[in-house]
Amino acid sequence: MTEGPRCQTDEHGVLRITLARPEKANALRRSDVTALLAALEPVASGREIRAVLIDAEGRHFCGGADLVAANPPGSPRPALGDMTRNLATAAHRLVRMLWELPIPTVAAVQGNAVGLGLHLALACDFVIAGREAIFSEPFTRRGFCPDSGATYLLPRLIGVARAKQMLMRGIAVPADQALDWGMVGQVVPDADLAGTAEALAVELAAGPTFVHGLTKTLISDHLTADLPRALTAEAHAVELSLRGEDFREGIRAFLERRPPVFSGC
Repeated sequence: MTEGPRCQTDEHGVLRITLARPEKANALRRSDVTALLAALEPVASGREIRAVLIDAEGRHFCGGADLVAANPPGSPRPALGDMTRNLATAAHRLVRMLWELPIPTVAAVQGNAVGLGLHLALACDFVIAGREAIFSEPFTRRGFCPDSGATYLLPRLIGVARAKQMLMRGIAVPADQALDWGMVGQVVPDADLAGTAEALAVELAAGPTFVHGLTKTLISDHLTADLPRALTAEAHAVELSLRGEDFREGIRAFLERRPPVFSGC
């Protein structure tokens, strides 16, 4: 029996993180979240990893937080404030770290993506879903409020009305509907999921990853910014990117009529 996520970096600089508890639908325990944080923390400060691919073993991507493991029989009722502190250092920290990561991220989703598992995928830049994937939010059925980015990510991706359908009524959304709503970027046959996601991660890793990071920040910030502030931030980002080696390589490649070879700086 496997014990938590597996992490491996390939020759393209893609960090592949595989959720590996298929017997539990890859539900995330506190130890799994800690392992994911440990895998992602060095990424922001280094240049060796140029893209992240998150996938999963078995039939399902992720069944959310492992509530059974978190609430063993006979455990005391949490004290006021315990959940706030626990979320801040675990699930919420993970979603925020993935959202703010300065390199491209890809999630390959099959089967069920539930709660925290769904938000783990939605915090990525690109979500590719297998045809049989289903996305759902279990919070109201369990009698507690959404967490781990649900009320931030969903309204921005699919709109307020649809987010309320998922978060307040517990509506499950199949892959094709998720594509139509804008929750995912691509739906492929389940047999093609792994290869499609890996090819995208390799493509992104070969790109100007510093520029990708600046672009991600601009997109995220400008969801709530007015146009003048957005234009000013774009100007500052362009100034930074024009001073990078990837810009010089891009111009050289254009003049020499060849594909660019980016270094990520």
